[in-house]
Amino acid sequence: MKLLRSVASVVLSYMVVYGIVLCSDPVLTHFYPSQYVRGRIPPVFLLWISTAIFGMASILGGWLCVRLAPFRPGGHLFVLFLLGELGGGYFTWQMWGRGRPHWYSVVWLIAWPVCLWLGGLGRRAAPTPRFAM
Repeated sequence: MKLLRSVASVVLSYMVVYGIVLCSDPVLTHFYPSQYVRGRIPPVFLLWISTAIFGMASILGGWLCVRLAPFRPGGHLFVLFLLGELGGGYFTWQMWGRGRPHWYSVVWLIAWPVCLWLGGLGRRAAPTPRFAM
């Protein structure tokens, strides 16, 4: 049961991040219909908005991973990091030279571990006890 929960914590966290990022494109298309046109690269400000959404989703994914991990949350976070970097590396390799700015993929590869780490810090923060007087 621990193994299943262990795998689920990593896979579910990755799916949440991927789902948020995937759902953000239609939302951005709704707000910027003339900027998000199929076959054209979005303007830089939309790429930065997309990067910010990715960062926030990654923080949430890191927090979720350590919250669901049955033991050694840091190890689970590391596996999530590896999974994302491998996927991001593959995406970068596939998209290199196809019109997207190179900084876009590089920033995502750098932001992923930082944001996961920030999300993982949420587990360590213990609630402050409040005493009634």
